[in-house]
Amino acid sequence: MRPLLKMREGHRTGLILGAYALLAVLVIPIYPHFVSPNEFTRWALDVAVLEHHTLEVTSVVAQFGPRFEDLARRDGRLYTNKAPGTALLTLPAHAVALLFGDSIRPTLTAARIVAATVPALLTALLILRFAKRNGVAPERARVVAWIALFATPLFAYGFLLFAHALVTMALFGAWLFLEEERHALAGALTGLAVAAEYTAVFAAAVLLVSVAARRDWRRLLKFVAAGAPFALLLAAYHAAAFGSAFSNPYSFSTEYRQLHESGLFGLNVPSAATAARILIDPTYGLFVFSPVLLLGIAAIPAARARLSKTSWWTMLLIPVVLFVVYAGYPYWYGGWNVAARFLVPAIPFVIVPLLFRANSPLEALLAGASATTVSLTTLVFPFVPEHFAFPWSSLAMPLVGEGLVAPNLLHLISRPLAIAVPFAIVIAAAVVALGWRRSGIAAAGVVAALMVGSAWARLTVEPRVILERDYIAEVYFERAGSIRGAIPPGLQRRRELEQRLPPGSWPF
Repeated sequence: MRPLLKMREGHRTGLILGAYALLAVLVIPIYPHFVSPNEFTRWALDVAVLEHHTLEVTSVVAQFGPRFEDLARRDGRLYTNKAPGTALLTLPAHAVALLFGDSIRPTLTAARIVAATVPALLTALLILRFAKRNGVAPERARVVAWIALFATPLFAYGFLLFAHALVTMALFGAWLFLEEERHALAGALTGLAVAAEYTAVFAAAVLLVSVAARRDWRRLLKFVAAGAPFALLLAAYHAAAFGSAFSNPYSFSTEYRQLHESGLFGLNVPSAATAARILIDPTYGLFVFSPVLLLGIAAIPAARARLSKTSWWTMLLIPVVLFVVYAGYPYWYGGWNVAARFLVPAIPFVIVPLLFRANSPLEALLAGASATTVSLTTLVFPFVPEHFAFPWSSLAMPLVGEGLVAPNLLHLISRPLAIAVPFAIVIAAAVVALGWRRSGIAAAGVVAALMVGSAWARLTVEPRVILERDYIAEVYFERAGSIRGAIPPGLQRRRELEQRLPPGSWPF
């Protein structure tokens, strides 16, 4: 019996990672008629390269209608306004998926798994690697890895073809491999981060300074040389698409040009009001969605004794720099999404200090609340509009009450299974990570999150919120008759337009 128990203990971490991977395969959050600009602009670049042998996406995005965003226009031609690294990384996966059909769902899903799901899982593995190197007990490492995957917004961005999970893995991996004296690998990951998201350059600068501060020019040369190919790739892309290696696609943006012309490409002097909203905004606030991160911040001093001086300061400065940068960005929330998405790359640097504190009832309570907010929102509709405070209660729960959850493969078999199984997987992962006793405490956090959100929703409900939620159910979940009462003319026109757009229907 004892060897069997040891074997089970040794497999718990694998079960947690496997639960996340299974969810990522089952859940396909590509909704009928919902054009997700951040994802589809990357998908469009893949299509343009593979099928039209060009960087121009003009003909590809025509199917998405005149309201499609996240584009750059130069000389009458359209390009994605995103850094190209994520899309170029997904080209092989997209090409393989084309063998099974050229529709949006399979090709975008294949790209998402490569560029978002796998990086999210790799981030958890890197946390486990760091824990092992520093002598952290396997049980504690398992809990922290679960928190990273299931109780922070990283959960959401492993399911979406945004760049955040990839940048998170790349920056955290670069920091970890610098600690391990693997400078070339760290440099390559830093270059990948910047190629995938332009603003990662600020975190990259922190990493570069940390290497230079050691005054070992051989190590610095390795770091810079390994990152240089990604800089050359960006320069070549900019020259081909925008006429100069130093051109920024946001300067040609069709939607946000005026925003990005102010300050440094839209980044201004940090604002205290913006900083507060990033953290505690009721719709997108990072700590509103993931209060367990507060314990990570509190544990930062405990990490000081376990890290070199340079590594500790780098771990501290990367999230601080990212926070300060986005505190000066008027569009800090970045549209319809889950939590303050631009700060997702800071999450592992805040999570790592948790490895150096003991399990506690408070942590289990806050982790349970955090897992509830991110999983419920993500597994129902992870594109939260601006007016939905505490969206897990004001948006997700009412939709679940109507039998609506994100498109998943189980819809092809049974709607009850499609509703129940994803949440059952999240619960099972929590029990495996925490054990039965601490899972009971986490359950109290679940109840607290639902009660707080529901109370706020009842007190602050507005007609426009109800109308927007009904619109989401009717158009993006294809639940006819969800909009009650008269439909304003502008919304009627929007519905008529969007119902003609791809992606196609899903058997909800």
